[in-house]
Amino acid sequence: MTLSLHPRAEACGKVILLGEHSVVYGKPALAAAVPRALVLTATPHDDAREPTSLRIPAWHLDLALTADSEHPVARAALETIGYCDGPLRGWSIVGDAGLPAGAGLGSSAALCVALARLALGQGADLDTVVEASLVGERVFHGAPSGIDSEVAARGGLLRFVRGEKAEPVRLGATLPLVIVDSKKERRTAALVAAVRARHDRLTMVVRPILEALEQCVLNATHALGDGDLARLGEVMSIAHELLSALGVSSPILDEMCSTALSCDALGAKLTGAGGGGCIVAIPGPGDLRTQLAQGFSEQGFDPLSLDLLP
Repeated sequence: MTLSLHPRAEACGKVILLGEHSVVYGKPALAAAVPRALVLTATPHDDAREPTSLRIPAWHLDLALTADSEHPVARAALETIGYCDGPLRGWSIVGDAGLPAGAGLGSSAALCVALARLALGQGADLDTVVEASLVGERVFHGAPSGIDSEVAARGGLLRFVRGEKAEPVRLGATLPLVIVDSKKERRTAALVAAVRARHDRLTMVVRPILEALEQCVLNATHALGDGDLARLGEVMSIAHELLSALGVSSPILDEMCSTALSCDALGAKLTGAGGGGCIVAIPGPGDLRTQLAQGFSEQGFDPLSLDLLP
């Protein structure tokens, strides 16, 4: 039984490149890791009887992990640490977050994975870490698909089908991404339920859209392997229109994608549940990444750039 926490643990965030919403219906999705999304450090309290605390300033969190807490983060943290036989008293946990919370970038999964690693060790078996993190993720999402936890723990670029083991995707060239948070709140459960209602009401209309989203994933997988970023960008832009047809885009997300394309991005789409949250874009070659980031910065956004390496 684990009697102490390890001093440091980290986890990735995630950005879904393709396949959101259709993944709920058994279709594949592609998700990329955002490295070092959350780093947790643990130090012992002076009083070992004091409840373990969790503080993440960037997410405005400062909580005592007590059994009577109704805060979902406290409940998820207790579930995750307890599942790993970690100590629920006597420790101070502080987080350094590199991603916003609640933006559809996997912040809750990053938290649960990092907490599991504090209890089990940064080098713990990945399947065990994912299993432990899902215990906490269920507090937030009820029945999570598991894609966020897989990416948070494993990193890289993964192909995911619900109920199957995630598989790494080969990259034929460096994949540059620019992620932009709309700063508009989105409600994942409500959006998923709305798509389900539309699917059940208009099955023969919606099912081809889901199948087209699956074909986007298949085409994108080949483009990634070939290093064909122009083809990937085109597929992503098509996927955004398909997601709009499902009713999960919004005026601000459509406008942000238009901004990206006007800055010569190769493609852009909403990422995650939609409604609000983020878009993801592929910048054009050369200095066009700077142009793309500047275009959003001038509109008051805070773009995040990253490279996925082959």
